[in-house]
Amino acid sequence: MSRYKAGNFWQAVPAGFLGGWTEPLMKLILSWGWLVIVIVMLVIIWKLYLLIKRIDFIGGIQWTYIKITIPDDAEQTPKAMENVFDVLEGMHKGGDLIEMYFDGYLEAWYSCELHFTKGRARYIMVIPTVHQQFVEGVIYGQYPEANIEEVEDYTYRYSYQDIDKKFDVYGSEMVLAVDDIFPIKSYMDYADTLAEEDTYVDPLQALVEAYTNINEGEEYWIQFLIRPIDHKDTAEWVEKAEDEIDKLAGKVVVKKMNLGGQILHSLLSIPTEALKALTQGPTEAAYDSSSSAADFPKVSVTEKEKAEGILRKISKGGYRVKIRVIYIAPMGELSKPNIGRLIGGFKQFNTYHLNSFKPDPDTKTNGPNYFLKQTRRARRKRDIFLFYQWRDFFSYDDGFMMSGEELATIYHFPSKYMRAPAVERAKAGVGAAPANIPIKSP
Repeated sequence: MSRYKAGNFWQAVPAGFLGGWTEPLMKLILSWGWLVIVIVMLVIIWKLYLLIKRIDFIGGIQWTYIKITIPDDAEQTPKAMENVFDVLEGMHKGGDLIEMYFDGYLEAWYSCELHFTKGRARYIMVIPTVHQQFVEGVIYGQYPEANIEEVEDYTYRYSYQDIDKKFDVYGSEMVLAVDDIFPIKSYMDYADTLAEEDTYVDPLQALVEAYTNINEGEEYWIQFLIRPIDHKDTAEWVEKAEDEIDKLAGKVVVKKMNLGGQILHSLLSIPTEALKALTQGPTEAAYDSSSSAADFPKVSVTEKEKAEGILRKISKGGYRVKIRVIYIAPMGELSKPNIGRLIGGFKQFNTYHLNSFKPDPDTKTNGPNYFLKQTRRARRKRDIFLFYQWRDFFSYDDGFMMSGEELATIYHFPSKYMRAPAVERAKAGVGAAPANIPIKSP
């Protein structure tokens, strides 16, 4: 039994140990501390409940796997694919408060994938079955001669349980080197200025050739997960980009405050302004005769290009994106040069004074080099493999922002500008666009 009763607790505290304000605070904590504990416990229970509901929601999503082939004489450029991405923004629904905070609702996403084996390249899309008719209609709207057929999931020919037994894996997520307001190289920048005809160069031409020139049993998987997001989230991203443009232009960017912060700032500034008025009297705005409206901050060429690149990117809208890459080989045959080829294929999209791709150091399977190296590498192999198979985009805030133009640069269906024999093609005249399809004009 305690030596002190609850009522005699404060007599047991040494004199002078507590200040005059500390004693009432401690009494308040001891009297109402249980309420804080109850609130914390309720928040934890709600978080666990929401996690369970989110898992149930995701587990209930039915997926459809479609393969898209285009005739080799198709005229479309990546602009057609940009239009596809823009129209597919219609998948965004926006859940209400009950759906978001109690039902585990998560905004829809889809996956655009490239599957490479020896001498063969396939274009696959993985889409929620409820949106299948909509997605196929959008594709036909831009590629009327496309052939779309349902296929099996090519990843399930392998099991994560056979990693390091029957086959080996290298994988990583690809991330942007700097803030996602800065753009990568766009398909608009690809041109052969010395060519007399067909000056356009397909940015995926070299990638397809490199990824299909491999040995039997080797495969490359490329996955682009795309989520249309809420307008207010896009607006926040645009606002951040505009602040960066102002900084590059030499303007002073004032940190924006919410309504509560503005009120507090106004109240705190009253004594200062009153004291200044009493000591200095009324002031008039000074006129600087050395400046004029024609004076602008001087910026470097690089800063100007950065500002123009940011402005071009945000003007195209934005989507949240996650990229995964995987290289598979029979056990004992994983090739380091082929790992370099997998990552090197993305370098053609880099613009080093703006933005570029790099492997994510937290997910690449050859990353851990020290403590428990083999165990940690095995864990990363399993995770990247399973997350690819699950098309994991389970957190709304995951990934980074890309514009439709950037997405169309790194993923578009091959047309006549793609002169790679490994690409699977549709026969001319195969496939017919359904009636009443959504079309976005160029």
